[in-house]
Amino acid sequence: MAKVLIIDDEYDILESMQMLVESMGYEAETIDNGKKAISMLKKSKYDLVLLDILMPKISGIETLKKIREDSKIKDQKVIFLSVVSPSRNGKGIIKKLKPLDYIEKPINNKTFKTKLKKYLGA
Repeated sequence: MAKVLIIDDEYDILESMQMLVESMGYEAETIDNGKKAISMLKKSKYDLVLLDILMPKISGIETLKKIREDSKIKDQKVIFLSVVSPSRNGKGIIKKLKPLDYIEKPINNKTFKTKLKKYLGA
C-alpha cells in the first residue's frame, strides 16, 4: 500500500486530506510543519509527500529545498499544495526544486484523485 505524508499547518486541511487519501486506499500520515516533516522523512519511507507552500516558521519551498539538499531524502516525490498561484519568479524557484506537480486549494476532489492515481497508481 502506498504511503503518503501530508504537511500543512491547518488541522482541518490535514484531517480532510487524510480522509480523502485513505478513502482511495492509500496510507496517510500528517504533520503540521516542515521541520518535523524532514525528520519524519529521514525515519520512514513515503511514496509521496503533499506539501503546503504557505506555512509559518519554515515554508513549503524552504522545506523542499532542505529535502533536495539531503542526500538520504533528495529524491522524495513531492506535490505542492497552495491557495496562491505562484508568481513568475515563484514558478522558477518551484521548478528548480522539481516537485511532481502543483495542486491549488481549495482542492477539487476529482482532480486531486486523478493526480494521486497518476503518481501512486490505482
